Amino acid sequence: MSFTLINRSFFSIILFLFLFSCSTNNVYEKIKPNTYEVPLVESIDNGKINIVKISNKKIKYGNELLLKDFKNETKYFSNIIITNDKIYAYENKKLYNFDYITGDLMSTKDLILSNNEDILIAFKYIDNSILLLFKSGSIFRLNMNFEIIWSHEFKKKLNTQPFISNEQIILLFGDEIKGLQLEDGKQIWSETYQDMPIYQASGGQLASFFNIIFFILPNNSIGAIDLNFGAIHNSKFDEIPLISSINNTKDKIHIYDNYLVYIDEGKYLYTLDIFKDEFILFKKNINLFSSSFLFNNSIIIKEGNHLQAINLSNGRTYWLINDKKISKKSYILNVRNYKTNIEVFLSNGDVLTINNKELINIINLDVGKIEDIYFEKQNIIIYAKNKKTLIF
Repeated sequence: MSFTLINRSFFSIILFLFLFSCSTNNVYEKIKPNTYEVPLVESIDNGKINIVKISNKKIKYGNELLLKDFKNETKYFSNIIITNDKIYAYENKKLYNFDYITGDLMSTKDLILSNNEDILIAFKYIDNSILLLFKSGSIFRLNMNFEIIWSHEFKKKLNTQPFISNEQIILLFGDEIKGLQLEDGKQIWSETYQDMPIYQASGGQLASFFNIIFFILPNNSIGAIDLNFGAIHNSKFDEIPLISSINNTKDKIHIYDNYLVYIDEGKYLYTLDIFKDEFILFKKNINLFSSSFLFNNSIIIKEGNHLQAINLSNGRTYWLINDKKISKKSYILNVRNYKTNIEVFLSNGDVLTINNKELINIINLDVGKIEDIYFEKQNIIIYAKNKKTLIF
């Protein structure tokens, strides 16, 4: 075969690929589907989202406090404590102390409690002491001089925030739930659920109703414990037919009043009347969404420019807001109320203010993209994607 023939064949192939790619693009443009559709509203609820705790403190969003000389690289966004007009942070085996007024770094202290590769899960203030939990299963309680009161090493992966109730520390491991005595760290009770493999690496969830805690473990096991007896509490919550998933991050558990709510796969809504032990909603199909937040007697969901609030007791829609000023790609991080207003915090820094089922204001915090937001007493703690930490 001559070089000329090879050369002609090569250019013919290139020309064919070019024409095919142009044709493919044209076809793609014609059949390209919409990214989302307007959420369906089966029925309207004339009631309102209940406001349980009315906050009368207005946050001055233009007056944020930046923690200076501090690069926050924590993965679990729970390493800031605000107490007694003091701000503490734990990062990379160091304790940081910041000025409450200026955010200036006042001091640092080496606080080496676990091995070099361990990851902080929680850093909490409770009863004039500090609780630190690490992914390895190591737990420490320190006094305010940062001396160890007690410690435990369970040598089991821990990915879930601890829950404090009835003077107990509740821990969710991959296939086990434990209760420790807060005072001395001694184990009070433990239940193991080994019938399922561990799927969810991001941890479990729990919610409390007086002395009863309802939970889902990282291995998708669900159940309830009576903290007064440290024993299993049987209810119809155990009968929810969960969809097993490798990543069930859209699953949520929530309690409001006497209603226990579970969102499975971000698609199915279950509402259990705890007093009657009867489901009032069972596998109720709700609109698909990119993000959501369970707030009092509602679930607020977002998809594109749409924001919808659904009544958890009957599945009806409180309100549906469609506004082009709502960022399409942002997602809900947190929700709070100020007086009778509901404030929805988005990942792009926008705060949406809703009153009487209408969007009345949008402001931007001007802090860039946000990883997470926590409310600490009357403060708002923001973990920005640029590793900065700000407090409003």
